Amino acid sequence: MDEVGIPLQAFGALLHSQNIDMVCRALNMYQVAAAYTQVSGGNPLEPMADEVRQVAREILSRPPVEAGEDIRAGFDHVSALNVLTNLAEPQDAELIATVLTSTTNDEIRAVANLAAATARTPPG
Repeated sequence: MDEVGIPLQAFGALLHSQNIDMVCRALNMYQVAAAYTQVSGGNPLEPMADEVRQVAREILSRPPVEAGEDIRAGFDHVSALNVLTNLAEPQDAELIATVLTSTTNDEIRAVANLAAATARTPPG
């Protein structure tokens, strides 16, 4: 088994967990790895980009989570939109626009604006 296989497998398990906290943790891990790309020369989680993008889209197609004892309202949407600031594609623009028009959360709105800009930017 290659050295990347186990971390990617573990990351995939988090990403597809039934626990939204674990899913958001995976999205945040991807975002951190993408940020390190500038200094390390590559994102070790890049092979999972399409799956990460799809999970983010699924989260945004649902209402944001309510605040709980250990979580803030909308943290799932913030995590999904953060990832889309790097991974959004033109077809994500409508979904992001829906989030922008429906949210009353300033943090979600701010990150959605960044993700919308990425969705509008042609690849390459």
